[in-house]
Amino acid sequence: MATRYPPVIAVQSPSSVTLQIEHPVGGKYRLEERLGEGALGAVHRAVHLGLEKSFALKLLKTSGAPEAALARFQREAVALGRIQHPHIVEVTDSGIDELSGAPYLVMELLQGMPLSDICRDQGPLPLAQALSLLEQIADAVDAAHGAGVLHRDLKPGNILVDEADPDQPRVKILDFGLAELLGGPDETRVSLHPGAEESPGLTLTGALRGTPLYAAPELIRYGEASRASDIYSFGVIAYELLGGKPPFQGSIGEVLNAHLKSEPPPLPLPPPVWRVLRQALQKDPALRPRSAGEVVRGLRKAASEAERAHWKAAEVPRRLRMAALLAAFLLVLGLVIPWWPPLPAAERWIGDLRVRTAPAKAPDPRILLVTLDEASLGSSPRSLADRTDEIGRGLSRIFEAGARGVAIDLLLPPQWGASESFSDLLLRRPEALTLAASSPDGNLIGTECMDRLTISALGPQGASRIFGFVNLDEDQDGVVRRGRLWFRDVSGARHSSWAARAARALPSDFAWKHGMPREFWIDTRIDWPRYERISWRQVPAALDRYPGLFRDRLVLVGGDFRGSGDDYYRIPHRSGRNTAVSGLTLQALMVDTIAAGMPIRDPGRMPVLVAAALGTALAAAWVLCAYRVWPIAVWLAIGAGVYLAVSFLLFWWTGLILPVTVPSLFVLLGLLAALVLRRNLPSPPEVSVP
Repeated sequence: MATRYPPVIAVQSPSSVTLQIEHPVGGKYRLEERLGEGALGAVHRAVHLGLEKSFALKLLKTSGAPEAALARFQREAVALGRIQHPHIVEVTDSGIDELSGAPYLVMELLQGMPLSDICRDQGPLPLAQALSLLEQIADAVDAAHGAGVLHRDLKPGNILVDEADPDQPRVKILDFGLAELLGGPDETRVSLHPGAEESPGLTLTGALRGTPLYAAPELIRYGEASRASDIYSFGVIAYELLGGKPPFQGSIGEVLNAHLKSEPPPLPLPPPVWRVLRQALQKDPALRPRSAGEVVRGLRKAASEAERAHWKAAEVPRRLRMAALLAAFLLVLGLVIPWWPPLPAAERWIGDLRVRTAPAKAPDPRILLVTLDEASLGSSPRSLADRTDEIGRGLSRIFEAGARGVAIDLLLPPQWGASESFSDLLLRRPEALTLAASSPDGNLIGTECMDRLTISALGPQGASRIFGFVNLDEDQDGVVRRGRLWFRDVSGARHSSWAARAARALPSDFAWKHGMPREFWIDTRIDWPRYERISWRQVPAALDRYPGLFRDRLVLVGGDFRGSGDDYYRIPHRSGRNTAVSGLTLQALMVDTIAAGMPIRDPGRMPVLVAAALGTALAAAWVLCAYRVWPIAVWLAIGAGVYLAVSFLLFWWTGLILPVTVPSLFVLLGLLAALVLRRNLPSPPEVSVP
């Protein structure tokens, strides 16, 4: 809170002279209280007889007034008449009193205290308070320069501070008696009075036009004023406000010599602030800022930088620790709390959208589908269980045509075990043949199609390896997106899936390892309608006419008819909706995916949680340490859009599934928590814009 000061009027002269005028000055101003007086005149409170309004009236003594005093008086009137500014004293009238012959100057009547008294009483002012005053002074100085007026005597004694409003004190610059008027852009000096030119060159022993404590070096050495000399005086005022005293003190000679040769003693200010203030006090006028406003803007910017640096040193480490603890808490939360149901649903929807927008992939040409459809079954009056020898002989011929392997996607009935042709096929092609098994309730079914003699010939392990589990897992929305490489039966024994067993017949760069994951993503980008397929009833003719159709191919045999009991499954599809496909087609997609090295992959749960926690820590730290929050929201929105786009592109090109919902939830929770913390922490300093 600023301090209130008693009313005081502008500048007083050191000596005392009484000028008695009983009549109204100029016929309209009644003199009242004497506010100040000097060797050549006095300042009175005067009341305008017509307006009944008080003014400050400066009256020049008529007897003995030197020509220079008259010129100075006229100079002040002309200078103030040029300028209209809220921080420069306003001149309302001027003239010569007819009865006494005394020149007079009428100004607005001000209330306040000279800035010199404030500097003396309060000592160094806080930077914010000093900048508020300096900004007003700078506006006035620059306005005067813009009007072609050099003050030449800027000092705290010529600046009045009105603190009627303690929160916003107002400044007025007074006493333009030494002002110099510029004739135009070339800064040609204007003579105001014949014979009133003062000494052009000054030395330390000469008559200085100005106050030594605030005089610029070039004004001392050459006596020539410029805008730069006013900037120097303004810099000395700023130094005194922030340091409590002018930079140079002592006798007049010592002060003037120091202005010429000595560096101002450094003030205990932040280095950026001191550098700006030091620029205004350069000995060379060309090195000073071009305006007083530039000095203030530089001080504000430097003060802002210093304040931000101090805030960062104190707050940033603490807030970074908060962000790290927040991320760690969310990481633990993600480990101990089950997934919120909407999150997996949203992730599935985004994953399906990736599939629908991805470029189609051609199916593996080595896969051939042989379907037992309605036409195949209707071609014979016998049931499928009674056609074992027919199918066994057909499969043998397929192998003879050069097929790499045959996989039957049917749970075969026990009657097939009595077929000699089928048993012979099992014994001759155990590594290239895959049969279907299942364990819907923990009990193994489907292996009854192999008789005991065949099992004995193959051995228990060899017989077991022929079978692969055909079980499929649906997500909560009834869509199949993942397959399995292996299963465990009720005893805990491990069995390959049907698709994994069948895919071994195809040469692949995929490396089979004992520690393979159980599940994998089915690559539904594959354009499955393009799988080459024929009906079983067409197989004999194809073997006779086009045996090369089966050479080096994996033949997948299965049902493709509603009445067979074979289920239809829904999978994501590029058509824009989940599409129903037969079990054989779905198994073909899984075989194709495995043979291609399972290109659809995700980083795993733990890496996702760690990455999401790290992203949360960065976002929370950003919010806690930033000066403004709204740009963060914009950048995070842009970042979210970029991340989503990258997740689609990576899936299309590499098959990598970047999670979206979990990182988004983590970052959102982190941002909300950071915003709550931010409201209860010291606000970051505002950034000053010069």
